[in-house]
Amino acid sequence: MDIELSDDEHLRALAALEAVIGNNDSGLATLAGNADERPLPELLAVYGRHTLERILLAAFGITTATHDHDISHLVAELNAEPQARLTFLLADALRQQAELAGDDLATAKRIGISVLGAIGAFTDADESDAMTLLRGLRNQVLRSA
Repeated sequence: MDIELSDDEHLRALAALEAVIGNNDSGLATLAGNADERPLPELLAVYGRHTLERILLAAFGITTATHDHDISHLVAELNAEPQARLTFLLADALRQQAELAGDDLATAKRIGISVLGAIGAFTDADESDAMTLLRGLRNQVLRSA
């Protein structure tokens, strides 16, 4: 399930989500990047899937410390859960939308809003809580770098 994102991509995605929360279109445009970076819609879709999968794994008690003999049972439980299946469908829909969007910032913003809404559905975070959560996620990336 692991989706590879570099630390820079994590930080760029978090900055983009902060710009979405703040309705900061110029900040979002600045983060649009260059030809060497993933288009912002794709990055936000990948980041969304990555984060939502992490949330689901944690909710089902699947960590790096989980014993191998427990993993298959827990993953089967996760895959049978309707909320998890809907989350995977949402992530796939966002990926498909991103593929069609190219560099379109309006689509990046819509994907960001969907990602934030999905994270909020799991964490009960409102807008001010979401900013705190994003800062915490950014600090986690910076500590691991």
